[in-house]
Amino acid sequence: MKVVTGVEMQSIEKKAFARLGLSPLLVMENAGSRIVEVLKREYGCLSGKRVHVLAGTGNNGGDGLVVARQLLALGARVKVYLVGNQQKLSKENSTNLEILRKLGVDLQTVEAGQMGKLRFSLGLADLIIDAIFGTGFAGTLNEELESLVTVVNDIKCPLVAIDCPTGVNATNGQVGGQALRADLTINLGFLKLGCVLYPGKAYAGRNVVVDLGFPLVHEGRHFLLTEECLDWLPKRKPWSHKGTFGHTLVIAGSKAYAGAASLSGQAVLRGGGGVVTLAVPCGIYDRFEPDERIVVPVSQTDEGTIGVPSLQELLELMEGKDVLAIGPGLTRRPEVIQVVQELLRKWDAPCVIDADALMALDTAFLKSVPEDKRGQWILTPHPGEMARLVGNETAKVNAERIEVAEDFAHEWGVVVVLKGAPTVIAGGERTYVNSTGNPGMATAGSGDVLTGLIAAMLSQGLDPLRAAALGVYVHGKAGDRAALRGERGLKAGDSLETVQEILS
Repeated sequence: MKVVTGVEMQSIEKKAFARLGLSPLLVMENAGSRIVEVLKREYGCLSGKRVHVLAGTGNNGGDGLVVARQLLALGARVKVYLVGNQQKLSKENSTNLEILRKLGVDLQTVEAGQMGKLRFSLGLADLIIDAIFGTGFAGTLNEELESLVTVVNDIKCPLVAIDCPTGVNATNGQVGGQALRADLTINLGFLKLGCVLYPGKAYAGRNVVVDLGFPLVHEGRHFLLTEECLDWLPKRKPWSHKGTFGHTLVIAGSKAYAGAASLSGQAVLRGGGGVVTLAVPCGIYDRFEPDERIVVPVSQTDEGTIGVPSLQELLELMEGKDVLAIGPGLTRRPEVIQVVQELLRKWDAPCVIDADALMALDTAFLKSVPEDKRGQWILTPHPGEMARLVGNETAKVNAERIEVAEDFAHEWGVVVVLKGAPTVIAGGERTYVNSTGNPGMATAGSGDVLTGLIAAMLSQGLDPLRAAALGVYVHGKAGDRAALRGERGLKAGDSLETVQEILS
């Protein structure tokens, strides 16, 4: 599903107006009709219900005024609260406001000193519509609007936002202070990026998207991952064999982190990989019970990690493999980093680089690796690891997840899976935002499972960007299914038990 920023949406509409010769008033009328259709579907018969509309001075406010008029025609008891400087109404807003005046609709101007009266009045509503800013907001709310937001958020009444809740930046989801907490956000034309990125997503409630009654052309790069991505996996032919679905080498684990290696190897097979070889330090070899994985012990350092003594063995294991997954549980010891760098220099096929292996990716090393090799790499950092890679603060990375992931992917020609809520997958000409996952997955080992699942998608023939995106989606979806028994206490391995159902 395409996702756009507020600025992109404004540009899309402007081009559509010019190309099709559409009147902005007609588009506003279409938008109002689509919004009312959703309201009827979600809240049933609106006749007799008290619907209060908060209308700003721009075209989002104009949409709200059209909604008010159409609800009035359905028999709703409509009241409109005019928010902002009424001397600065957009042309279309002014036209629709004049129609409401002629119809005798109850209109009230929001004033700073009348918040107590406003609280009482809004408290009588059965439904509140937020049409103050939509995609036109950035920065912080002024004192008067913050007071209004406080009043509305305190009212126990369903709140529906048009395009984006007031106080939420439609481009990046940032909230500069306060914002209205919607139960439902009706996105016009396309889903807005600010409604799927946190913290904005937490204020948007449930998102629905409606068309505007005419085709919109947009060649953007941002997409929300939905169930449709499961169709990317090729159908399995009856004569397939284990070699058809690739042989993945997982280099992982250390004395303290045998579980990381185990989870990654299991995830490769659960995700549909044909064969997995798990290379681990010899000191933890006996901790792996016999199963479908091929577990190979390699020489280890005195600290129980891979190192220079295991380098040649690992290079030999790489021969004949289709996919490499490296990093989970390796530790960040300098000798480990040295070995990881040497292995990556020698590897010429798709690769997932996770966790401790990311420590090997300093600028000097990245520059030393040819672009065609890096083009097959998938990096899976969490925000802290991403902050180290880009030389920034973790808070900054979280606040600008899309930009940070895209910039790094573009600079180095890799695919970046920036883990978190939501996970962002950037590479090439597209960026995906994940729609699955839950707080219960914030637990040790989740990243190790993700590494294995992405490797499994690579082993089945997907290009690095799609493999990364599908692995992320499946991982979150499996976690959601496992969390049906409860988010608290969810273990990383629980999602492995549901992956097969997602992929069936």
